[in-house]
Amino acid sequence: MNPLLLWWGAALAGAAQAGPEVWSAMYDARLAESVDRDAAAAQVIYETLLDHLAADDPAEGALQLDLARVRFDEGDVDGARVVLMQAANDPRVSVSARSWLVQLDAWERRVREIPLRSNFSSGAGPWVLGWSADRAATLDGGESGLVWHTRVRDGRDDYLLASIDADRPLNRIRLTARASSFPAHLRIIVEDRQGRRWISPVTKVPPDPPTVIDVRVQDLLPASGEPSAGRPDPAAVSVMMIQDVTAFHAGDRGFNDIIVRELELR
Repeated sequence: MNPLLLWWGAALAGAAQAGPEVWSAMYDARLAESVDRDAAAAQVIYETLLDHLAADDPAEGALQLDLARVRFDEGDVDGARVVLMQAANDPRVSVSARSWLVQLDAWERRVREIPLRSNFSSGAGPWVLGWSADRAATLDGGESGLVWHTRVRDGRDDYLLASIDADRPLNRIRLTARASSFPAHLRIIVEDRQGRRWISPVTKVPPDPPTVIDVRVQDLLPASGEPSAGRPDPAAVSVMMIQDVTAFHAGDRGFNDIIVRELELR
């Protein structure tokens, strides 16, 4: 599944002020995608429109997001990344573009087999930094485990993200973690192919001893807070996240390493 589809609707907002000719051409391109299943034809339309748009045209960012999506569908991941990096400079679509870039990075490192067990001695595995991460944030794997160097700021959270594309369902997520400077407050999030999210309770993770976070996917609660959203389908999970919500649960601020020694998916 194209990970960029979940944000397709966001692309429309950036083109809201485009002229009728541009809207008509964008409609034709999306029709080619959805009805004719012809991503190549849609790509030609998007590229032609971008070649002829004025530099300050409000539709440019939305068209770049569309072009990134069809390039991904055509297997051109590098081409999708190039155009997303351009779109990230447009304030009208920069949030979507940066989110898509994270999705692309996660997709390239995606989990392909379940069960999975890792101590991160050979690298960060499937995990990538979320787009909202502080500029000083880093993520490294090695003999110490997965080391997430983050900074707790007022009113801000950060997260790690991994993409799931396995033949078997994700039923359980288990990890062992500790913090370096002060207790971290973490929770697990899963997202399905429709973009719906479910969350675990927040777990306090002190510097010592290491804390085990063990969640059954079907026990997670809707992030929307609406019971009608039901429980997640383990077979439909496409994304998992570790979210650092320390800023909302404690007074500690500043740099803190979160070290994950072991991860198990089954």
